[in-house]
Amino acid sequence: MAEQKQQGKDENMKEFSRVGREYNYKKQAIFFLNAYWTEYGEKAETIWDNVQLANEFDKKQGADGHAMDEFEAHRFLEKFGQTMTVVEMRKALKEIDIDTDNKMSLLEYFVYHYKCNLDTLMERPQGVNEDVEKAEAALEEVLAEIEKLEKKKTKLGTKAAKGGVKGKAAQNELDQIMASDPMPIRKALVSAQAAVRKAQKSPNLNAMGKMWFIDREVQEAAKYKPKANWRRAGLNE
Repeated sequence: MAEQKQQGKDENMKEFSRVGREYNYKKQAIFFLNAYWTEYGEKAETIWDNVQLANEFDKKQGADGHAMDEFEAHRFLEKFGQTMTVVEMRKALKEIDIDTDNKMSLLEYFVYHYKCNLDTLMERPQGVNEDVEKAEAALEEVLAEIEKLEKKKTKLGTKAAKGGVKGKAAQNELDQIMASDPMPIRKALVSAQAAVRKAQKSPNLNAMGKMWFIDREVQEAAKYKPKANWRRAGLNE
């Protein structure tokens, strides 16, 4: 029995390390919230902020990153009110760094900060929710339309910078885009918002962390204006 229990703990540790190594910051946050939604769902906005900051502080990989080095982790901890000396910070990081890779994943930070049991985290089901998956697909349609328009803006800006008749025509088209409220984006956004509402009303309570993030991402996408600089905050896979 003791041997089986230890084997289970070893498997949990192995899977915990894999998630922290393969999942980016956003996916780690969703993983944590899916498991601990009942206890920490009310902290979702703070966890969203954790993701944005990790994306910002990870200078090598940004939103595609999965773990912060010592310097980045120190800045991260200070930003959230955990001011420490270098010695104190290294002691804290040693405690946080569960998989001993000398880096801090968000998943490790959450276990440390919320004093969670690693085995409980890894043994709780992530769950499958068809309505949430449909809402995510609808969100991706919105983001695809935005990215399409952003690429067109960049292309027109390059042409406009060359001047001449073609440059002037490109600038005129760019100005029209900047002043517009693109219908394809609006249409996709309406569909995404409807899909989110449907998922929120579903009796299926699986993947609530993912549901929350999708809803938050749709809210961010709804703020998009062609004349503004688009930064896909927190939405990168």
